[in-house]
Parts: sequence; C-alpha cells; structure tokens
Amino acid sequence: MSSFAVAQDNEVKTKEISKKGCTVVLEVTAEPSLVNKCFHNALLQVQAKAQMQGFRAGKVPLDIVKKNFVPHITERAADLVIRNASSKALEKSELKAVMAPAVTKADFSTFGENKAFSFEMSVDVAPEFKVKGYKGIAVTKKSETVSEEDVNKHLNEVLEHNSSLEAEAEGAAVGDNNFVVVKYSGSKDGKADKKYSSDGELVDMSAPQTVAGLADAIKGAKKGESRTFDAKIDDGTINFTVQVEEIKKKVKPELNDAFAKDMGFDNVEKLKETVKTSMEREAKTSSERDVVKQIEDALVKENGFDLPSGLVEYYTQISVANFINRMFGGKNPELSEENKKAFAERMRPGVERDLRIGYIVHAIAEAEKLEATEEDWKAELDKALASQPKEEANIKKFFNDRKDEVMATINERKVFDFLKSNAKIK
Repeated sequence: MSSFAVAQDNEVKTKEISKKGCTVVLEVTAEPSLVNKCFHNALLQVQAKAQMQGFRAGKVPLDIVKKNFVPHITERAADLVIRNASSKALEKSELKAVMAPAVTKADFSTFGENKAFSFEMSVDVAPEFKVKGYKGIAVTKKSETVSEEDVNKHLNEVLEHNSSLEAEAEGAAVGDNNFVVVKYSGSKDGKADKKYSSDGELVDMSAPQTVAGLADAIKGAKKGESRTFDAKIDDGTINFTVQVEEIKKKVKPELNDAFAKDMGFDNVEKLKETVKTSMEREAKTSSERDVVKQIEDALVKENGFDLPSGLVEYYTQISVANFINRMFGGKNPELSEENKKAFAERMRPGVERDLRIGYIVHAIAEAEKLEATEEDWKAELDKALASQPKEEANIKKFFNDRKDEVMATINERKVFDFLKSNAKIK
C-alpha cells in the first residue's frame, strides 16, 4: 500500500444504492484532492519505468513524462483512485466484505485531474442473521457396541478375501458354484470370427456372463468336454463351441491358529481381540460422525439465510479445480465449458452447505462466548508433540505458521462439544 495515495475520510463520499441478499451496491465519490494525489503518484510510478532516447531508464524528467505518457499516467491514476476510494468506502460504511469489491459502473471519459470521480461498486458481505434452533437438537446415536456375531461376520469376510481357487477332483462336472477355465470360438453365418473367440477365460458359474448362454452350456460338462450353443449378439446369431479346460472350486481358509499366524497374530484369540478393538474404535468414530451430521442437518434446516454469491462461486471453482486435478492425476485436461459447468452445478450445493455451517458455527461461538485461547492452542501443540516426538521441529513450525487455522479448528470443536452436550441424544 506504500505506493498508493492514502485516502482521508473527507476525500471519499459513499452512499448505499441497494442491498439484495448479501450483495451491497455502493456509489463512491473520490474528491478532487484524492484524484490529484493519485495522479501525482501515478506520474512518479510511470517515471520509474519510463524510457526515452537521451535519458537513462527511470530518469526521464517529470514534465517530459507528463507530456508523453498521458494514457499510462491516466490509467494508473484511475487504478489508484479506485483502490483507495474503495478501501476507504468499505471502512466508512463498516461493511464486512468477504470478497474484494467489484466496480460495476464507471464513466472513465469524465476522469481527470482537479475533478471528482464517481463509480459504483458491488460488495459481497457476510450474512446477517440471528442463529436459532441450536439447543436441544434431537439426535439418534448409533450403537457403538460390537457383538461376537459382528466380529465373526467381519472375520468371515477376511476369510473370503483370502480364498483361493483349487482344482476339482478328477471326473467332477461343472456345477453352479464352480469357476471354470474355458476356451471358445464363435462363427456367424458359417464363418469363424475371432471377435467372438477367447482362450483361457475364467467363468464364475454363480455370476452373470458377458456371453449369454455360456454358463448354461457348460453346466454338467467335465474337463476336456466340448459343448455348442447359440447366442444373440450384434443383431445376429453367433454359433459357439466351448471347451472346458479346467474346473476349479473356491476354497476358503479355516479360522485357526495357522491362519492367525499368517495374518501376524499369535493365535485366533489374539486375532479376534484385535479385530474387535478395531471395530469398536471404528464404530465409535462412525457414531460420532453421524451425530455431527445430524446436528449439522438440523442447523442448516433451522437457519435459512442468503449466502454471499461471490464467495459461493469462488469456492465452487476451487472445488471443481481440485476435483479435476484428482480425477486426472495432476494433469491439466482441456475440458469444455459445459463439462466445467456441470461439475460446478454438482458441487455447488456442498459448497453452500459448508459455508452455511461455517457461518452458523461462528454465530453460535459469538452467542455462547466460545473462543479458543492460547492455553487451548498450547494444549493442542503438546498433544501433537506427544504423539510424534520425532517430528517436533515440523510440528512447531506448522502450529506457528498456521496458528489462525489451528485456533479456528479448536473453536469449531468447542462449538460442537457445546452442541452435543445440549442435544437430546437417544
């Protein structure tokens, strides 16, 4: 700001023209004294970069600069006037702007020295509302209890995941639960077509097939046997010949000490104990997340207010950019405006919800005088250091460099602790 003329209170007049939702339109007038100061500063700034034959860069005399660089000086002066007048107008109007104001109307043909200059600017401000419905929120809490049945069900899923395929006994026929390795070829109108052929395809007899009729054709067949069948594909009939190469069955390991040791545990009891502890921890975390979501849903439902449209759009575009970055692995694909618009429409409701909750949490913190303190920040730092003592330097740097973010997180936690303690939980 040192390169700008600093506007005084008496050099800027402001008048509110309209307010719709969170958007305020102001008429701002810069008095001649401010305009002239900005012209003087613009002259010095242009001189610092001016180059003319016979003079060193930045050393062209002011009177020559003023005579030969009029468009540059005027453009720079207009920019300085708008910046300074806008800043002073926000200060005088006491508006809580959430985004930089935007000039919406200005007649630069009237801009010049010794004359006042007026323009209109649009300002997105924080919503004004009285927070309500945050005490006594009805919440249904999920059970955090993990039964023996739950543990056994989870372990059965682990066993299924560790299953393997083994060959069926000699002479076995293909059944509904087998996995069969086949090779097949297809012909259309008597002509073989590689498009409909496969060598060594694994068929799960219990699941739908890409080639209709394949599973039915080989059911009951033995290893080495061939079968024929027809299938309707591509608006025609394809004649298939399929041969059974191998018949396999899925073998699930037994839950015993040997399996437990393969998983890194002394015995089955230790495995079950660890699984139960992990499931209880996850159940608790899931229950807490669900409680918070129910509280958030209730707050959003009770507190309907306009959001700053510019802020919504800003965070929506950030969300779109982050989504595209993740989806394309950090590359920068050329997407059509229609695709970007479609992404934005999908993400905007989530952005609006997050912003609304943020404003509500802030309002509750003010209403209930909940505020993170230096002691809270220090306790959070000590907790982080205790959990990762080898990262002391990095942790301290993070906590100091991003202190405001840490304090905001602590503050939000205090609000939700308050909300949960005042909720009607069953």
